[in-house]
Amino acid sequence: MANNMQEFIIGIVIVGVTLVIGIYVAATIAGTMTAGSAARNSSNDLVTALAGGSAWITILVVVGFAVIVLGMLSEGLGRAAGGVGGPVY
Repeated sequence: MANNMQEFIIGIVIVGVTLVIGIYVAATIAGTMTAGSAARNSSNDLVTALAGGSAWITILVVVGFAVIVLGMLSEGLGRAAGGVGGPVY
C-alpha cells in the first residue's frame, strides 16, 4: 500500500510541476505577442484556464487519499477477519 501512496504523490507532484511550467511558458509567449491580437488573447485565456485548474486538482488529491486510506483499512480488516495477526484463543 505504501507504493500506491508514493506513486500517487509523485503523480500529483508531476501534474503540479507540469501545470506551473505550462502557465509560465504560456505567459511568456503571451508577453512577446502584439497587444490585442487574437494569439495573445488566446494565450492569456490559456493561462487563466490553467490557473483555474487548482480546484479540480484539490478534489483529485482528496479523493486519492481517501481511496488509499480506505484501501489500507479494508486490507487491515480483511487480515483481521482472516485470522492473520489476530488474538489466539
